[in-house]
Amino acid sequence: MKYHLICVFFLLSYCSCVQTSDIKSNIIVVDVAKDYPSKDIYLQDIAEVEYLPLATSDSMLVNDDFGSVSEEGIVIKGAKVGEILLFDRQGQKLQGRICKRGQGPEEYNAIIYNIVDWKRKEVFIADYTSMKVYDFSGKYLRTLINTNIMEMNVCDFNQDYLLCSYNKEGSKEPYYPYFIISKDNRTIDTLLIEIPRFIASNRKIIWDDGHISEAYGDLPQIFHCTDRIWLTNVALDTVFVMHPDQTLEPVMVPIHLPSTNEEAPLLFFHGMNDRYAWISRIPRHIKIKMSDMAANIEREEKVYMYDRKADEWFEPIYYNHDINNHNMNPKFINISAVPYGYGLVQLNAMDLIEAYNKNQIADEKLKKIASKLQEEDNPVLMILKFKN
Repeated sequence: MKYHLICVFFLLSYCSCVQTSDIKSNIIVVDVAKDYPSKDIYLQDIAEVEYLPLATSDSMLVNDDFGSVSEEGIVIKGAKVGEILLFDRQGQKLQGRICKRGQGPEEYNAIIYNIVDWKRKEVFIADYTSMKVYDFSGKYLRTLINTNIMEMNVCDFNQDYLLCSYNKEGSKEPYYPYFIISKDNRTIDTLLIEIPRFIASNRKIIWDDGHISEAYGDLPQIFHCTDRIWLTNVALDTVFVMHPDQTLEPVMVPIHLPSTNEEAPLLFFHGMNDRYAWISRIPRHIKIKMSDMAANIEREEKVYMYDRKADEWFEPIYYNHDINNHNMNPKFINISAVPYGYGLVQLNAMDLIEAYNKNQIADEKLKKIASKLQEEDNPVLMILKFKN
């Protein structure tokens, strides 16, 4: 299977002549090193909003992790450790449940990835060392991968294949990290997408006794929503969208290319649609204390948003017009858990009840939903359909 990359020389010449003001171009050119001003964004101004409550019962309790929403249904982790719940699209009925956590040959010891194929009615669950396949009732079907999953990116490619990639840490030679694996028989086909060398942020970790160890800060090589895939390896100097016909199209290029500029910050791609795009940056060199890592207080890089129509980059400060409570304004929008052109925000039931009791909910449909909630109920999903 061959994938056609745009010639590197074309990309370099393109970057040299195209400007960010050229909003007619399909390629977004971004200065990753630049700081952009903050801007207040009301969700209702940029998207049509749908509120979707998830049914609650003893057998349908979920945790606070983001799920995924598609036309076929909703996937979300259950309240029990190692549980996956499959709701219908309305969030009211269960279509399936998998809970096979354990140490046996047909079980998983954690959930690193979970991928649902609604047409095949199969769920692919990866723990640290393998990926196993189950039907919607939780019956074990087969083991697909036996390797260190922590070194891989995995996503659904089509009805027959998963798309995978791996990092070849420290490599100064070209390599081919992308491959597809058959959902049926584990057949692997390496894709002809060459990475010229491994590029990552260089992390110096300072221990309490003063000695320093070095590590890499890896970036995802794949970003996906439920129906689209982007290749995001920074060594490509470009973000590519992978089309269903297996061709690649460049969609975003940083002005300062990391393959030629050793100090250039690295582009962290957070998703895009026809109107907007989201990114953050990772400094090329990072120093951090081990005590800060242990306390989970590493510096978080800002997420920037791009408006194609206005040709404007900014740091978004989100507000929900339907709720007059700043504590409930979303910190970010999940773009990967929904189809292309959509976003997802998860609203906690207890917070909604408090806002309802304080008469802080303006939207009548959401007000009706909140009036029926109990504190221990499942969250309400706020689904955004972005305006073009």
